[in-house]
This record gives sequence, structure tokens and C-alpha cells, in this order.
Amino acid sequence: MLTPCRQSSEGAPHDLAGTAEAEHRLGIRLPSDYIAFIETYGAGGIDGDALWISPPYRESGGDSVVDMAELFWEQAPESYSRWLPPEVSADRLLRWGFVEDGTHLFWLMTGDDSDTWPIADLYEDGGPLTIHKDGFAAYVQRWCTPTPGPTTEPIQFIHWREYEHLMEQGLNPATGLAWNH
Repeated sequence: MLTPCRQSSEGAPHDLAGTAEAEHRLGIRLPSDYIAFIETYGAGGIDGDALWISPPYRESGGDSVVDMAELFWEQAPESYSRWLPPEVSADRLLRWGFVEDGTHLFWLMTGDDSDTWPIADLYEDGGPLTIHKDGFAAYVQRWCTPTPGPTTEPIQFIHWREYEHLMEQGLNPATGLAWNH
């Protein structure tokens, strides 16, 4: 279980407010497990910024689902289509986040029921597209399950507002400490 970080209580309602605009612009209904996550935590990073979950829509632009989807669809013919299997066209991939190693995270839009869309990932440096049979909640839950070991630390969530606040202060968002520590 993730504990909402400081700034989640302020940021989550703001992030959730972008849902209707995102769905309108994209012409789809976003998966309910994603909406529930945004409602509780807002958008941000899990385990520092190892897994980044984007807000549905932000007027200021940036890394929202709408902005990332539009950018991906624009760049796909030239940059990504060669790594997609023939049965998956770029316009069926809706980007919702990324991993710090350069992996793009998508919903594979496989029908009208967004709650059944599997997760797909694609490495920035060249595929292959991997399709996971489960949806958003199960994918995120795997990230939140620490690997057993002698120094198991809890997985933490950081809202994008807190992340930006720490960066502005010159602090490492993963630790809250100065970068030289």
C-alpha cells in the first residue's frame, strides 16, 4: 500500500479535475483504476521517479496523458512504428507514463471498455513492444511490492507538485536531501 505524500491532498483533486477534459480531447473513457489512483494520490512518481504516472490533462501542458499521447502519435510513424507488431498501430497506444530507464507505458486500446485495456511498454531505444495481460492497477501494484531482502525499504509515492518543489529547492526528490548526500 502506498501512502499519499505531502501535496497529494492538494494535488489529487486538481489532477482529477483534468479527467473530463482529457476524455473529451481523446474521445475515450480513461480506465477506472487509473481514475481511482489519481483521485487518491494524484499524478507523480513511485519509488522516486522510477515509475512516473501522468495526470490526465494539465492546461500548462507537459507530461499529461493528453500531451504524451499526442506527442507519441505524432512521432510514431517516424520514430516508433518499426518496433510495433503488425497488429498494433500507434493510434491504439495511449501513453500514460514512463519508467526512468526510458520505457514508455501505454494502454493498448483493444475495444470500447477501457477497464479491459492491457498495459504495453516500449523502450525508448528500440522496442520491442511488450504487452502485459493485466491493467493499470495490477501493473502499479507490482511496482509497489518490494523485493524481499535484508534492506527492504517501503516504496514511496511523490506527487508531481512535491517533486517540483523539492527540485526548486535543490533537493533530490527521491531522498529529500541535498544532491551531494
